[in-house]
Amino acid sequence: MFDFLKYSKFNILNNIELSKRFMPKGLDYEKHLATCVSTRHGRSFAIKDTDYNWILVKGGGWNYNGPVLYRSPKDAEWFWGVFDEKYAVRESAVSKSLEKISDDFPKVLYYKRFEDYELPKEYEFIKTIKHTDGTLVHPCLLYTQVKTPIRVADLAFFKDEYKKEIIDTYSDYWNITPKDFADTFIKVLAQHVGIMHKNGFINDSLEYSNITILGEIIDYEWITAPDILLPDGSSGKIIQHERKEKEIFYAVEVVILLKSMLYEEFNFYEIYQKFIEEYRKYNDEYVKSNENIKKILNKERFIL
Repeated sequence: MFDFLKYSKFNILNNIELSKRFMPKGLDYEKHLATCVSTRHGRSFAIKDTDYNWILVKGGGWNYNGPVLYRSPKDAEWFWGVFDEKYAVRESAVSKSLEKISDDFPKVLYYKRFEDYELPKEYEFIKTIKHTDGTLVHPCLLYTQVKTPIRVADLAFFKDEYKKEIIDTYSDYWNITPKDFADTFIKVLAQHVGIMHKNGFINDSLEYSNITILGEIIDYEWITAPDILLPDGSSGKIIQHERKEKEIFYAVEVVILLKSMLYEEFNFYEIYQKFIEEYRKYNDEYVKSNENIKKILNKERFIL
């Protein structure tokens, strides 16, 4: 599948023994190859188990493009190039919470900390890197199970012939024709957003680099979830009603971008209508109580 991707053996700090230790559980270092698919997410790479079962490994993509580390001089919590344990802990918690309401969401399996392993001498410093406020980063790798490693945003970087192969492949998965792909994507994404909203989850980072081509919502670190504090210590429950409206707009924008990259014509109102039609099957109460949604469906002009 997708021979145009560049595959190589799983690589952690250019050390074979270490790479074997960090291999996803149950996968073979010699047989299961890795690929860094997402240009926009250099820290994340993927390992194929079967055609529709991949393991995303977040926090180590820089091994294929560097490594380059960047600590923000302005925001103490940001350290690019590695993945902070506190975010891994939260993503794991959100994933487990989502599993209680649906089997449809990607599952965070576990994470591994670099400080728990003996590293090559030149990389020992990774265990001691700190944020600008002096707290340790505790870099780790996060392992998430997905159906595809390809995000919507990735399509922008593929040749047209490769885009066609991707759409044909996943149309077969959905048992549809390629011309119906975008409409099916709308339904799947609307289902996922509707289920999340119905159960108190809100995703303020729903954008095309955080959604796979099969409508899977990934990267849970900033998703508002019941009884799980956000990384900044807040509950995220402020103005939930309005934030759900905004997320629906984000979802429609993702569909517009998808259609654009597939050279398909699009109409905002048609996409919005199709999205709400599916969304309300899972969260009709919110649609009925929201006057702005009604206005948009009636194509009224107003300030949101």
